[in-house]
Amino acid sequence: MDNDAQRTERRCPTCLALMPTGTRRRYCTPACKTEGWRRDHTDRTDRTDRQPTPRRTPAPPPPATIRDCPHCGAPIAIVALLTTPHVARPDTPHDIR
Repeated sequence: MDNDAQRTERRCPTCLALMPTGTRRRYCTPACKTEGWRRDHTDRTDRTDRQPTPRRTPAPPPPATIRDCPHCGAPIAIVALLTTPHVARPDTPHDIR
C-alpha cells in the first residue's frame, strides 16, 4: 500500500486551516486547541452561576490580653505563643552569686 495514498488533506477542526501532511497534530495552533476544548466541553465552561472566590488574607490573631506596663503604665499586649514543652521551660543559670 502506498503511503501517499493514505495521506489526505487535513484541516484544523477549529479554523479549517490546511495542515501539513506529515504532522500528527490535530489543531494548527494552541489557540485553536483551546477553542476546540471549550467547544467540546461546553458543560464545564457555560456555568454562569460560578463566581470566583476572592482571596482573603487571614486577620492577625487578637492579643491574649492587654495590661498596663509595670514600669511606665502604658498599655501593652500580652500574646500567648505556642511552643514545644522543651522550649517553654526556662533555663536558669546554675552559677548565681
